[in-house]
Amino acid sequence: MSPQGAPSAAANKVWIWLGVILATLVIVKWASIRTGPSANKAIVAIRVAQRELVEAQWVPANKSASVLNDAEAALNLAWSLLEEKRYEEAILAARKASQLARKAG
Repeated sequence: MSPQGAPSAAANKVWIWLGVILATLVIVKWASIRTGPSANKAIVAIRVAQRELVEAQWVPANKSASVLNDAEAALNLAWSLLEEKRYEEAILAARKASQLARKAG
C-alpha cells in the first residue's frame, strides 16, 4: 500500500502517456510548419486565380484577349504543377494568373 498522498503507479503512467502524446503533437506541428507550402495552400491560390479570371472575362471593359489567354495558360500550368505535387511552383503560377487577370479586367 502506498502512503496517503503519494502518487500511485497508475497515475504516473497516465502522466507519462500524456507527456508522450503532447511531445508527439508538438513534433508533428513543428514538422508541418517547416515543410513549406502544402497542397491546400496551392489549391486556395489556384481557386482565387480562377475567380479573378472569371471576373475579368465577364467585365465588359477593354479586354485584352492575349492577356486573358496568358492568364488562362498560367492557371492551367498551376493545375499541372499541383498534380505533380510541386506546390510552391503551383502557387507562383496561380499568383501570375491572378496578376494577369487583374491586368485584363
